[in-house]
Amino acid sequence: MYKTLLPPNATVAERALEQANAQQILTIPVPIKQVKDPASCPAHLLPWLAWEYAVDYWDPNWEEHQKRQVIADAAYVHQHRGTAGAVRRSLSAIGLPTTIVEWWQDTPRQLPYTFRIEVYSTEAVTTALYETIHSLSERATNLRSRLSNISVNTDVGSEGIFYVSGAVTTHIDVDIYAGDSHG
Repeated sequence: MYKTLLPPNATVAERALEQANAQQILTIPVPIKQVKDPASCPAHLLPWLAWEYAVDYWDPNWEEHQKRQVIADAAYVHQHRGTAGAVRRSLSAIGLPTTIVEWWQDTPRQLPYTFRIEVYSTEAVTTALYETIHSLSERATNLRSRLSNISVNTDVGSEGIFYVSGAVTTHIDVDIYAGDSHG
């Protein structure tokens, strides 16, 4: 027998929805402690855990490890919103090394309260990745700060084979002068 949590005046549709969801949830025996942990939460429940942790930006197309990372970083980002650390932590979802350069750290100094993001990658960066970086940083900054630039630094030499060669040549000029045949 199924026990309802709805009030007596619940509609038939509400009761059907409750029962359908309850059957799905009750058939998966998962301890609450496991469900509340981003590292051990079942993958199909990650969107709800992200909602509970108030994740500002969520992309359902992310890899599972990216989703878990965003949820794990959500509390830090909310507590430190407006700092370079919060922006850096929010960008951990993209899985690439990043550097935040604030206006006063840049040479020459930039407009006050602006910052730029440097992304280090060995692969091509897509437009979708640029949009994700922009969205993640916008949600981690305060209202006065503005993202001025996203630059991508690639390290071509990190993978592949390089051939270096050299050669040494010498050159000798020999001049033979025709001498006087009269001795």
